[in-house]
Amino acid sequence: MFEQLAPFIQEYIYKNSWSEIRPIQVAAYDLILNTDDNILLASATASGKTEAAFLPILTDMYQNPGKSVFVLYISPLKALINDQFIRIDEILKETDINVTKWHGDVPQNIKNKLFKNPNGILQITPESLEAMLMKNSNNIQKLFCDLRYIVIDEIHYFMNDDRGLQLLCILERIQRLIKKQPRRIGLSATLGDYSLAKKWLNSGTQRKCSLPNIPEEKRKIRLGIKYIEIEENINKNDTSIIDYYKMLYEKTLDKKCIIFSNSKSEVEDIISHLKKIAKYKKTNDVYYVHHANISQTLRAQTEEKMKHEQQMAVTGATVTLELGIDLGRLDRIIQTGSPFTVSSFVQRLRKKW
Repeated sequence: MFEQLAPFIQEYIYKNSWSEIRPIQVAAYDLILNTDDNILLASATASGKTEAAFLPILTDMYQNPGKSVFVLYISPLKALINDQFIRIDEILKETDINVTKWHGDVPQNIKNKLFKNPNGILQITPESLEAMLMKNSNNIQKLFCDLRYIVIDEIHYFMNDDRGLQLLCILERIQRLIKKQPRRIGLSATLGDYSLAKKWLNSGTQRKCSLPNIPEEKRKIRLGIKYIEIEENINKNDTSIIDYYKMLYEKTLDKKCIIFSNSKSEVEDIISHLKKIAKYKKTNDVYYVHHANISQTLRAQTEEKMKHEQQMAVTGATVTLELGIDLGRLDRIIQTGSPFTVSSFVQRLRKKW
């Protein structure tokens, strides 16, 4: 497989000292370049799914250049787009292939540049894609006339959800405007029923969906549950709430952790208390927050601290760190309260795997 990849990808693999090309990447290469099927890539976080999809796609783009945007990458979160942009842009550094991220934090001049010269990879959320269709409908044919692939990341996040229905409607509209059906590639680390995912991915197309048969490595996790009853409107000086924050401090001390909570206010409250305890005990302030209401710059800085192998960091987060972003080695995952869905809980556990 290595010899069949585009030269710039071979160079990237060599420079980054890859010890192997993973089984899912080999299987995906064969399915993407040797069939016309839609493809479902389902494996654990940090297993190489992104590369499994993009190495063959970029090879196809190199060998058969397009006349418009070649790949439409759709993500549920801006944070995931930013993370994947860095990874893909690094692969493309020595080429003239462009990757454009498109969301509210991206300057308008970058978006205008894509309209003038549509090419390469476009990374976008469903909401931004819908806004593009509404505001720039006259440019859609030019933008996507030669669209070959639609990569949908974290597809479990869209299935059986209003955003998923919205996304399928948008994709159907694009297909009608450009009068062709680009292949769809779905990525996920959290799927229970592959048949439902394949059916969802195929919606509105006449293609069949293929799934690489790659046995996953079995992994073990240690799961602990601690129940602390905290009444609503409780006094902040109550013994139970004090014990709760002390427990979180002790569980995260000298570790790289994510504390998942179900609301931004709870995230802020927890990290604020942990900072106060650390100051009182004269330990390092390694506590950060990551949610949609803080600036993209601060989120990016937090992600970099979490990715640093030797640096301890404790980040309070909502769903913004749940999906896809590879943060490297983590010592512990803590979930406060019950997550809203089973799939959300599994996805958060997989950050540790």
